[in-house]
Amino acid sequence: MSTISLSDLPTAVADYVKNTITVDVSEVKHGISSVLQPHEKGTFNVTVTNNGTVRLTDLFYELSVSPTSVAKLISPEGTVIFALDDIGGSPIPNGNEVEKLFLTGIDALTWTSVDGGASVTTPDLQVKTQATLGDATIKCILHATVDQASLFPAEQEGTASKRKLTVS
Repeated sequence: MSTISLSDLPTAVADYVKNTITVDVSEVKHGISSVLQPHEKGTFNVTVTNNGTVRLTDLFYELSVSPTSVAKLISPEGTVIFALDDIGGSPIPNGNEVEKLFLTGIDALTWTSVDGGASVTTPDLQVKTQATLGDATIKCILHATVDQASLFPAEQEGTASKRKLTVS
C-alpha cells in the first residue's frame, strides 16, 4: 500500500470529482417528441452517477446552452430549487430565460447529494427554443463537496499494543 500525505488530499478530491463522476444530460423533449418548434418549451434531466465509493454533497449543476439564438434555459420555479447566477451568487427570478445558471436545492432533495455507487437525477428542467432554427447544446458541469464522514470514517481502529505480565 502506498503512503499518501494529507497535503495530497485536495488534488485527490478534485481528481475524484472530475474522473469518477459521470454527468449525462438527457435528450430534450416536448411531450413525447424530441423535435421542437420555435418558441416552444422542452424538458430535460441531468443524471449524476458516482462510480466510486465516496459520498458527495452540496451538488451544484452549472448549466449552459449555446447558441442562445436557438435556445435558452428557463430558471426553475419552486421553493426548494434555486437557480443562481454563480455559486453563492444572486438568485435568478423564476421563469427567466438565461444562457447560464447554477442549480441547487435544499439538502432534503434527492439530487443534491449522491452516495458512492449510486445515481441521482434532477427533476424536469426546462429550455425554450428561440426564433432561430438550428442545433443548440446544453452543457452541465458538476460541482460537488466530498462528504468528510465518507472520506474520514469516525472511530477507526488503530494499531494495537500488548505486553505480557507475570503474576508470581
